[in-house]
Amino acid sequence: AFDNKLPVTLISFTQTYSHYVHILRKMGVNLANHQIQFVNALLPLDLSSLPAATRPHFTLGPKEQWPEFLKWLESQPPSVIIIDGLCSLLDQGHDLSTALWFFTACQRIVESHEVSGARLVANMFVDDDNTEPLAHAVIRRSHYVLSFEALASGASSDVSGQLTAVAGHLHCQLPASKTFKPTVLHYKVSDTTVLFFSPGQSRIVL
Repeated sequence: AFDNKLPVTLISFTQTYSHYVHILRKMGVNLANHQIQFVNALLPLDLSSLPAATRPHFTLGPKEQWPEFLKWLESQPPSVIIIDGLCSLLDQGHDLSTALWFFTACQRIVESHEVSGARLVANMFVDDDNTEPLAHAVIRRSHYVLSFEALASGASSDVSGQLTAVAGHLHCQLPASKTFKPTVLHYKVSDTTVLFFSPGQSRIVL
């Protein structure tokens, strides 16, 4: 999104805005050159007293107030919408259908813009039987699936983990879907970058 100068709307159920600001600055991203809208879905509190640099643009309240949020989201310019921690809705006591409804509502807003580059990215941890059904449901509504896992061979100082990229159900319905080939990459996380490389090959920055 940053490379293509696209606006970003970040909806986070897991971290405060200052967390992401810190990471982006360490990676050399000049936030003044990018349009980022941050939605606080972690703390249902009034955070308007925070400094402007870390103040959320919208705070997601209880489920009854979600229509107000979706109306606000729809009024924003076409962007890349990122949902960090979608599975946290289950931890908050919402059921599978509610979490999936939230994802689908955001997806429909992206599709309604009909702008090339506008897209929805959802991140979740699939770590127990409670989150797995949600992950499967989201995959059926996705074009691409990126899975980050630890190495099957165990921990390594040179490799942080493995990335597997496969086509989601929506992509498989497209006429050109056969041109997409599943990909497996290793990655190494450092203080300022993430390096991706083919298993057994030299590290390169992607």
